[in-house]
Amino acid sequence: MSKKEHMLSLAGLLARHVSLFRCPVCGMAMNLANERSLSCTSGHLFDLSRDGYVHLMPNAKPGKYDKELFAARKLINGSGYFNGLLEELFAVIAEHFGPEPAAPLSVLDAGCGEGSHLSALQAHLESRLHRDVIAVGADLSKPGVRTAAKGNPRALWCVADLARSPFQDESFDVITNILSPSNYGEFRRLLANGGMLAKVVPGPEYLRELRQFLYGRQARRDKDPERTAALFAEHFPDMEERRVRYETLLDPRHLEAMLRMTPLSWHAPEEQVRRLLAQSSFRMTFDFYILWGKHFR
Repeated sequence: MSKKEHMLSLAGLLARHVSLFRCPVCGMAMNLANERSLSCTSGHLFDLSRDGYVHLMPNAKPGKYDKELFAARKLINGSGYFNGLLEELFAVIAEHFGPEPAAPLSVLDAGCGEGSHLSALQAHLESRLHRDVIAVGADLSKPGVRTAAKGNPRALWCVADLARSPFQDESFDVITNILSPSNYGEFRRLLANGGMLAKVVPGPEYLRELRQFLYGRQARRDKDPERTAALFAEHFPDMEERRVRYETLLDPRHLEAMLRMTPLSWHAPEEQVRRLLAQSSFRMTFDFYILWGKHFR
């Protein structure tokens, strides 16, 4: 798809779903202007990118994640290493929403990165529930959102800040938050009555072998998932959870991409990184908790 086609596709999606958006500066409703911009009644203007996304974060600063990191994540996500997690996550969501062809399901992936997970979720729910899915991905990182938009023009992709999200109250039936920071106040504001938040956090053994290889006894563990679950339950008292743990053999060709995509490697000794990349095979543990709950007004 050419850049012009990407932009026209985005304009068409926005024309149908512009009611989801509000101005991130003043909170006013937004409209599509000349198929090139989103504007609010106060005059704040946000141009559509020719790459198929809209930048809705005023005064944005350069992020710490670059396009090479997102290319590595796209490769790893596309190679099936997260399929065990995603199958469980998608099943959890689908269990709570029945087939209602007349009613599209609106889904926001908060912290969408390069978009692989939301794109897979959109396809899965449409196939399983036989209903349209309005998929919206939001992330702070412009390189990540640009990659996502190029990969799936059927979703709405936004550079946006969850602390001041550019969406109207009660806009979404489902919010996913996968290995990404949360803003529970915003999530509750954005969820429709009976809407679901599904959050994925790393378990205690997530990438255990990688941590141990790079840091040995100094390997840092991820934040305690029990504390995260307790905070989640404060905002969603009917919280449920499911642990997903599996091991897989990492293709040697993907070792460098795995290193590039995870902050675990950013401060690792160079000698350990070289030794790891020289491995002919490497078994890795994937360990997650899926937390979910519904919000009722």
